[in-house]
Amino acid sequence: MRQNLIPIAVFTGSRAEYGLLRHLIKNLDSEPSIDLQLIVSGAHLSNTHGLTVCEINQDGIKPKALVPLSLDEKFIPSMSSLTAEALKGVGEVLENLQPKALIVLGDRYETFAAASAAHLQGIPVIHLHGGEATHGALDDRLRHAISQLSTWHFTAAEPYRECVIAMGAASERVFQVGPMAIDGLLSKQLLNRSEFESRTGYLFNKSNLLVTYHPETLLKDKGIEGFRILLEALEMKNCNILFTQPNADDGGTFIETLLDDFVMKYPKRSWKFASLGQELYHSALHLFEAMAGNSSSGLIEAPLIGLPVVNIGNRQSGRLRQGNIFDIPDPNLIVVSNGIRQALKEGTRSSWPRPGISKQLSPSKSIIEWLKNQKSKGYN
Repeated sequence: MRQNLIPIAVFTGSRAEYGLLRHLIKNLDSEPSIDLQLIVSGAHLSNTHGLTVCEINQDGIKPKALVPLSLDEKFIPSMSSLTAEALKGVGEVLENLQPKALIVLGDRYETFAAASAAHLQGIPVIHLHGGEATHGALDDRLRHAISQLSTWHFTAAEPYRECVIAMGAASERVFQVGPMAIDGLLSKQLLNRSEFESRTGYLFNKSNLLVTYHPETLLKDKGIEGFRILLEALEMKNCNILFTQPNADDGGTFIETLLDDFVMKYPKRSWKFASLGQELYHSALHLFEAMAGNSSSGLIEAPLIGLPVVNIGNRQSGRLRQGNIFDIPDPNLIVVSNGIRQALKEGTRSSWPRPGISKQLSPSKSIIEWLKNQKSKGYN
């Protein structure tokens, strides 16, 4: 490390989280005054989940440390065991790197482990996207726990900032910078439909649906019944469907089995991808008529560019709503089918891609300027 650089660690454990952190990570890597210490763990290092560390490498970013978890075992350990693995692994890495601060985003168990390791070693934690709510997932309380372990906070909206302050954080340590997704949506690197087909093998139909469905971890059945209903509704629709793989939460393997069976049954109108990567995913948000499932991107990125969303179940219950979001908290076949029909109709366009978001400040640039200004004051 060159002298006088600020060593700042960033933790990432999943493709969705990296998508939100990607531009911040790249900007930190190119910032002359900062030594980026990227710690990669979780599904990024799992063959089962697409080995998405390759996407990080393709971005030209070299991780400082890899912390593998037992996600490719025949019998995947419990979330508590995986958290223990992450806590031990990240703890050893932080002890070696000794960063001035650790940046984490969101609410996942790997993130909680990383924040805990930093806190126990006296390393200030900078939490992004705190104060939000996902009432249908275990992650909801983990997010608030991470906020409690953190020294500094950058939130996506003013109500979330107020929530973090209500939890006891000093107001001067909580900043509202907007959702990190803005950085990716401000990017002009979008594919047209022909380019998307060439890169992925997907074929566009008159109507096209993007589906991302994750386990609803607070439910006894992990939301599997909701996914069954979604698939049953899709059987009756004359649309092509692009599925992205569920995350590594408990119940994800059962959802993936149902997904695989559907794709095998309807190979001419359904496609599955472990991970699209950010360029392809953001292009899909622009190029598809609608989105369905229960991913946070359906309530963050999609509404920002006007993509209609069918949000199934309660996994995202508690998040702010804007745009064309069709909430179906108690899914049944008729309601889900009608929701998909209406979303596809409202998402129909005569030209692609969709209009981009209006000019906004980059959250990543705001955070980096704060990091540089904070150098003389310390991060505690």
